[in-house]
Amino acid sequence: MFELVVAARAEHETLVPVLRDAEEGDERIRAVLADPESVAYAGRDDGVLVGAAVVRHGEIVYIAVVEERRRRGYGLRILEALKSAHPGGLIVGTANSSLDNIAFYQRCGFRMLRVERDFFAYIDPPIVEHGIPMRDMIVFSYESLHK
Repeated sequence: MFELVVAARAEHETLVPVLRDAEEGDERIRAVLADPESVAYAGRDDGVLVGAAVVRHGEIVYIAVVEERRRRGYGLRILEALKSAHPGGLIVGTANSSLDNIAFYQRCGFRMLRVERDFFAYIDPPIVEHGIPMRDMIVFSYESLHK
C-alpha cells in the first residue's frame, strides 16, 4: 500500500540517490534537505522507498520516482498526496526541454504560471533534451480551485 510520509532528518541521506534525477549535484540536494524551511517526503509502497519529494514554502523543489518503479503511477500518487498536504496550493518548475515533465504536470492538474527566461544559463554547455537546449524554466501552479 502506498503512503507518502514526512521523512525524518535521519532518513534524508537515503533520499539523495532518488532525488538525483531532479538535480545535478548531491551537494545541492543535501543543502535543500538541510534547509529548516524544507519538508522532505518519502513515498513508500509496502515499506519500500519508491519516490521522494521536497517542498519549501509551497514550492516542489524536487520530486522523483525510483527508476525501476516509474510508469506505475507513483509520481501521480506523490503529487496527489502533496496536494492534500498543501491545500493552499503548490508551484513547481521544470525545464523548457523536459517535455515529459511538462505533460505530466498538466495531466496532474497543474497550470502554466510563468516562464523564467535563461534560468538554466549557468549550465555550460547546455543540456539538450529532445533536441531542445535547456534554457528556460516553466513554472506551474496548482490551486485547489483547479480540481
